[in-house]
Amino acid sequence: MLSLEPELTASGDPAAARLIAIERRDVVSIYPELRLLTWAGVMLISWGVGLYISKHLDDIGPLAIAAAIGLAAIACYAWSFYKKARQAALVDDYVLLLGALLASADVGYIEYHYHLLGASWSRHFLFLALLHAVTAYIFQSRLVLSLAVASLAAWLGIERRTFDAIFDSPVATADRAFVCAAVVMAWRVVDRAVRSTTTFSSLFDHAAANLAFWGALTLAVHKETRLLGCALAIALAVVSMLHGRRIREATFVIYAWVYGTIAVDIVVCDAIHEEVLIALYLLVSTVAAIVGLFVSHARMRRAA
Repeated sequence: MLSLEPELTASGDPAAARLIAIERRDVVSIYPELRLLTWAGVMLISWGVGLYISKHLDDIGPLAIAAAIGLAAIACYAWSFYKKARQAALVDDYVLLLGALLASADVGYIEYHYHLLGASWSRHFLFLALLHAVTAYIFQSRLVLSLAVASLAAWLGIERRTFDAIFDSPVATADRAFVCAAVVMAWRVVDRAVRSTTTFSSLFDHAAANLAFWGALTLAVHKETRLLGCALAIALAVVSMLHGRRIREATFVIYAWVYGTIAVDIVVCDAIHEEVLIALYLLVSTVAAIVGLFVSHARMRRAA
């Protein structure tokens, strides 16, 4: 194994000790694992709160539940404000995320139980989108900004309670997905123009790409719009591939291969009809997509 330890030792640099430890594998970063565990902890807390409420709704009462969740959310926001001017820690952004999730749950619960907006109940998603967007910009949090984009998508009608809506009205659902992708990209342009040092651009790019792909595949799963949806998905896959190579971002290449393969599979499987041949084709196409993905990744590494 190639080691730079002799060169680092001979350099006499005071900082070389840390680099030597890294070369020896005495020091190994566990930052990604800690982030994953912290995120999982936030998700478990949110899930536990929802489960506890569902089991003890009659015992606690709606007003007490709404007040308790609201106070917990306020406590998380207060902690984030307290830590904002101090040395940052890994858990800080996830405490803020927990506060945003609790605020979303509280607003949703209040609207569900008290029907404050009546027939316009979906507008609480717009309120959450604005709340999370303001919070994200105050704290420069990409995690909370993702909640803002998700709330915006829900308000525009991307989210459905059942999958039947996708098959019953694919054109309307796809239109909303494309509109939401366009709004996100417009948001990105404004954010980039106003704040040259923004760190939110990549999040906007990923959100818009996925929304556009979902819109195309929504058309693809319906027989009457299948060819149009598959053509749009393949075109988007080409654009995503070129964009990923240009900025050297492997995730967009993954989008291109995954969504593009799904679109091609839908067309081919619709034409085959034979279950055995469909299963054989899906096996071959999956292997081909994996190989293509590895080849594309290797080319990107060589270009870098």
